[in-house]
Amino acid sequence: MIIDQALDELIVTETIRGIGAGIAIDLAKRGANVVVNYTSPRGAIAGGEVAKEIEAAGSKAALVQANVAHLSDLKKLVDAALAISENGKIDILVHNAGNGDDFYMEDMTEEFYQFQTDINLKGISLFGRFQQVADTLTAPIFLAQLTLPHISRGGRIVLVSSVSARMGIPQQTVYAGTKAALEGIARVWATELGKKYGITVNCVSPGPVATDMWTECEPDVVADLQPMIDATPAAARVGEVSDIVPVVS
Repeated sequence: MIIDQALDELIVTETIRGIGAGIAIDLAKRGANVVVNYTSPRGAIAGGEVAKEIEAAGSKAALVQANVAHLSDLKKLVDAALAISENGKIDILVHNAGNGDDFYMEDMTEEFYQFQTDINLKGISLFGRFQQVADTLTAPIFLAQLTLPHISRGGRIVLVSSVSARMGIPQQTVYAGTKAALEGIARVWATELGKKYGITVNCVSPGPVATDMWTECEPDVVADLQPMIDATPAAARVGEVSDIVPVVS
């Protein structure tokens, strides 16, 4: 998803539902033009609904099918952002796309490992005059790289991590590892890109949030997380998308 917010153009990966959709719509209401990203043909319908809400808020929306795990697809997002940009710049990148399937250590396969690391790390996206939200490692790194030449000075990069990076939750070897890697990347970029380009880089690290990913969790995973939910000082409940959106926007 790409958003043009007053002086901002925005790209957000995986924006057809959950946190990504919430961020895209909220920023559109604040005046941002948004690139709405979906992966499968089935996601086009949901993506279209998000795009309609963005346009109803008076902003521009570009609906783009792109799999952030494929490097060849990342350029589509940047090109779409530039096409709706009013000044040829991208101001904000949000990397929200991610996969959190659970596997016990002894059941893990190379294919599962590759899939999760590709999504969670390859497709990091940028916020600027355009903002994009994506999840995992290869995606965030190479999407940010493609966006960097077009980012405004003073632009923003937001990476969506997870408390899984620090909680030691069973069955989340790869998911937790990629989220911890995102947090390490954010620290490096905050100094490297901040000094060189004046870009701010931050990580948002939600706990359990009432999205499709949460409702599809196996019962034993929910049971492992329940003590943490019950002990949350601010509100002992599963989070809502509306709790996360203002932190980013």
